[in-house]
Amino acid sequence: MEALDTFSRTFLPATALAKLPGGTVTRHVQVLRRCAGDRDAVAVVARCTTARGRRNVLMLTRNRLVVTSESAVLRRVSLHLNADLHQLADVTWTPEPGRAGIQLGVTAIDGVRENFWIRLGSEAEMWRLDEALKQAFRTPLGTIEPARAATSKPAAVRTTVAVSARPELRLA
Repeated sequence: MEALDTFSRTFLPATALAKLPGGTVTRHVQVLRRCAGDRDAVAVVARCTTARGRRNVLMLTRNRLVVTSESAVLRRVSLHLNADLHQLADVTWTPEPGRAGIQLGVTAIDGVRENFWIRLGSEAEMWRLDEALKQAFRTPLGTIEPARAATSKPAAVRTTVAVSARPELRLA
């Protein structure tokens, strides 16, 4: 039996934690794998929506933020956003415990501002995603631990974090 690559070892547990249906995973995995590569560890996978109400899947790895979009009728998957973490500017996120979700905003390298609503199954999942975003955008030379459950709830109930682009940020 051949050992799984890093992407497969971390992607499958992340989709299980996100409680994504198997059909959704099957449709999106090919595009997500092409963007991340075989050696990139997946920290978080979650469903998200845009202002247009399209069904998207967001994947955060050590090095990239990838969002895929699915058409409503034919369920065709296309790439919505694929960027290295250091290419993103004005990254903001607001955890909303009452709604068990996070409002995420990023400005891509081409200057387009993207806003996503990430609805999660529980408050614990919301804090896990919040922690992964902190590690990705606030910790210089940090690492993102894939599929780690939140151990404690932060003291602040509602916070907004803003981060500007930092070319020196390289996650190991």
